[in-house]
This record gives sequence, structure tokens and C-alpha cells, in this order.
Amino acid sequence: MPAADSPTTWVHGRDAINPRAFKQAMRAVAGSVAILASEHGEIGLCGITATAVCSFSAEPPSLLACVNRGSTFGLAIREGLPFSVNLPAGDQENVARAFGGITTAKGVARFSAGSWVRGETGAPLLVGARANFECRVAEIIVRASHVIVIGIVSGVALDRADRSPVFYAHGRFLTVGEDAN
Repeated sequence: MPAADSPTTWVHGRDAINPRAFKQAMRAVAGSVAILASEHGEIGLCGITATAVCSFSAEPPSLLACVNRGSTFGLAIREGLPFSVNLPAGDQENVARAFGGITTAKGVARFSAGSWVRGETGAPLLVGARANFECRVAEIIVRASHVIVIGIVSGVALDRADRSPVFYAHGRFLTVGEDAN
């Protein structure tokens, strides 16, 4: 608990929280980076960089991802398409940047970063990632600005699991270890 003379300001109550302050505080949370990718018949290849990805269940193997519902990927995934969750290695930060919207690449042009192949479900898989998961949508929950996607894992590939991961914190990508850029 902060001392009485602490500069920390505690704000309570649903209406009192400033969304900008919330976002700034969440930037302090270091998150492991994942690249989610799919292909939609009309939209084409699409993908995003996300940090709100985690295991959901071991039986059946499943993942949970939170995605902005207004993003191209958010719109495409709502149709129940197969998708991939790719965990980039430290030397693939450039791919995370492209899919994170930090470069000028948009849409299918993002896939020029890194090397991609098709998985058994047809979902794009990042070659050389620490791990790849192929998923099928089990459930989508729409809440506020995001959708919560629960994906049943139909395939796993561990290519370079021993390599350093890419993290995101304080508005920038971070890598740890000698295989980082």
C-alpha cells in the first residue's frame, strides 16, 4: 500500500477510469508475442500481432486469443475460418513488426515479412517460428471492442522452441538472448 504522501493516485469506479490511462498502464505488462494468421475468401490472407494469447485447455488442446473486432483479422475470424498462432523467434522481430502495423505493410503485403507455408488446415504458418499452432474456431465471444476466440488446436509444430521469444512492453518489441536482432 502506498504511503499517504505517495504520488500514486488511486482511482476507483467504473466511470472514473480514463481509457488512455488504462492503455498506458497496460503497456507496462510484458507480453509474449504471437502472430495470428488466416485466409478469408474475399479478404485474402490476413494476420495480426497479438499479446493476448494463452492456453485455454489441455483436453481438448485449445487456445484463447483476444482480437480487436474491427481489425481485418477480427472480421475474417468471425466466419469460423481455420487460423494459426505462430510464436516468432527473436530473429523474427521484423515479422512481428509487420503484422503489428508498425511498418507500412498492409493486408497480404505483411506476408512478405518472413517465410510462410500452408498447414494441413490451409492456415498460413510462419517458417522458423519457435512454435506454430493450427486451430479451428470453437467459439467466439464478442465483448466491447474485441472478440475472444477459442480455437481447438488441430496441429502443433515445434521448430525452434529453444530460441528466444519476442516480447512486447512499453510500446516496443523486446528480445532476450543471443539469437535476437
